Amino acid sequence: MSEAQAPGRGWLTPLGLLRRLRHLFRQARADVDQQAVLSHLREDGGLSVRFGVLTLLSCAIAILGLLLSSPAVVIGAMLISPLMTPIMLFGFSLATLNHHLVKRSLKAIAVGTLLAIAQSAAIVWLSPLKTATPEILARTQPNFFDLLVAIFSAIAGAYAVSQRKGETIVGVAIAPALMP
Repeated sequence: MSEAQAPGRGWLTPLGLLRRLRHLFRQARADVDQQAVLSHLREDGGLSVRFGVLTLLSCAIAILGLLLSSPAVVIGAMLISPLMTPIMLFGFSLATLNHHLVKRSLKAIAVGTLLAIAQSAAIVWLSPLKTATPEILARTQPNFFDLLVAIFSAIAGAYAVSQRKGETIVGVAIAPALMP
């Protein structure tokens, strides 16, 4: 009996592990209702008045959290921010090769980013605080582990959206909020 065929040992080999991972991904993918996911992302992933208002509010809260050196306020702003849905729409539309939705999501991301930058500049310019706070300085030196947090958060977010597990999105929003 070879090692790959030995009971309980086949999955320990690189090939066995790869087969097991493929099987798990196939199972996860089989349970996804792509039309429902697409419908949800299409509804919330584009430009709207709601998107603009929430972007401006979350940006104001985040910049004030940075100026006040309050991580809790910054995390709260990330929970309000609507930018995650257009980013997820972008990823889904790339995966499904839907060029129309790629453009729609990129437009929402660009407008949201420009709104946030303009509002942040205005608030900082009007603010009497002119020195960098510890909260700002803590977010200016990302490292490899910050990148890993972002990658694993993206995977968790994609899984949560595809499985319609809305409660997970809060954790997905908090995790990358702790990094730049």
